Amino acid sequence: MAGSYMLYFGPQHPGAPGNVGFRLEMEGERVVRAELIPGFLHRGFEKMMENRKWENSYVLSYRFCVEDPDPFEVAYAEALDMVFKVDPPPKAKYFRMIQAEFSRIASHMFWTHFMLGSVGLRTPAYWALAAREEILKWFAWVTGHRIYHNFSVPGGIRSDVPQDFQSRTLDLTYRVEDLVKDVEKAALGNRVFKRRTRGVGVIKGETALRLGATGPVVRGGGLAYDVRKLAPYERYDSVNFEVPVGEVGDAYDRALVRFREVHESLKIIRQATMEVRPGGPYRVKIPLTAPPGRGYARVESARGEYTVHVTSVGGRSPYRVRFKSPSMPLLTTVLDYIIKNEEVTIADFPVVLASLDPCAPDIDR
Repeated sequence: MAGSYMLYFGPQHPGAPGNVGFRLEMEGERVVRAELIPGFLHRGFEKMMENRKWENSYVLSYRFCVEDPDPFEVAYAEALDMVFKVDPPPKAKYFRMIQAEFSRIASHMFWTHFMLGSVGLRTPAYWALAAREEILKWFAWVTGHRIYHNFSVPGGIRSDVPQDFQSRTLDLTYRVEDLVKDVEKAALGNRVFKRRTRGVGVIKGETALRLGATGPVVRGGGLAYDVRKLAPYERYDSVNFEVPVGEVGDAYDRALVRFREVHESLKIIRQATMEVRPGGPYRVKIPLTAPPGRGYARVESARGEYTVHVTSVGGRSPYRVRFKSPSMPLLTTVLDYIIKNEEVTIADFPVVLASLDPCAPDIDR
């Protein structure tokens, strides 16, 4: 194209979404094409899991996305429940919901840090990390680990909850809620944030879904697509919560939806916590050798729908393991649509990327 030039963006650039780069075709300040360059963090986890025993393979299932690992852990545990033909105790199902929702909140706060940083609002960005830190402390208290928890396992959960689980968990929800309200007010009400995000990265929900996206990108465009409502798993059909949606489908609406989701997650956690008490069954024992069969699970992660498909031919290891993550469409088809349908400048490009909230490691899993 006459007058165009190529510009490499990332992975070192602080505005890049992690361990990926882009080859940008530019016309002046405008980005006219963005080619994703993955592969900086390739690990081959699926094939590694196929070469490990059942009890060793699931410790890899949640390492795809450090920002939001627990829905992946829950999804793989559900798939193995199906393979081994077991039904976890109700307490385990409620705890898995708590685990996944705290992970969603922690992920959204991590996203807030990067999103606000992309428009220069550093102070509330650090407040968001403070809220995330409170959740990581809770995870360390319950599971013994801050980031990767290995707590939802085939047949239920790894161990029983502490004696004061209910009181400390409920107390945490109110402390996190107060912190999030401060961050929300400082972000969504800030005129700089509004000017940098309103009308930027517009995509309607139906279009985003057609292009392969799910999660806040679809809901920000006005489509209430949420696996927890459409195909309830664990005990999501027994708790009350709403699915927040936006109107315009721009970067601001995606931010608005994520903050509203945090409040809905806190509602879910409070309801589920009342069903989790120390004592009683928390796990069904499974044999070391699996029967032939298939396991399949769909969950709603912080970035959208996440699916796991496991095939067993019997024996001590899975025959095939396949994960479908929500991040790849965000940096390919969705990003390409936005660039082709609006004038995205090089200054807006990091804002668009951050608003989509991809998790680069799950592309290179």
